[in-house]
Amino acid sequence: MKERLQHLLSEVGESIDYMRSDIRNLSRYLAELEELVEAYRTFASNTTLSTPTDRAELRRLLKKTHKVLGPPPDRQPELTGTDDSETPAMARAFRQATRQL
Repeated sequence: MKERLQHLLSEVGESIDYMRSDIRNLSRYLAELEELVEAYRTFASNTTLSTPTDRAELRRLLKKTHKVLGPPPDRQPELTGTDDSETPAMARAFRQATRQL
């Protein structure tokens, strides 16, 4: 009986360790998301997308978004939408999303 109780307590301890690890990982993930949202807000408030620099910044933000969140469910796994023809539509979508935050 004593061995069974020790075994169960050991399992509970392992579960608590896993939960602590998950919480730490979640905290890091949340910090990355907050940083990404702030970058989008700054970008959306300062950009006109008329310069190659603005379009390059949008591509950088998209790449970071795909790294943190993964690709959108309706898109292919590779980074799409980096050519100039799709950039204005994406910028409008990002501006709309940042207004809602």
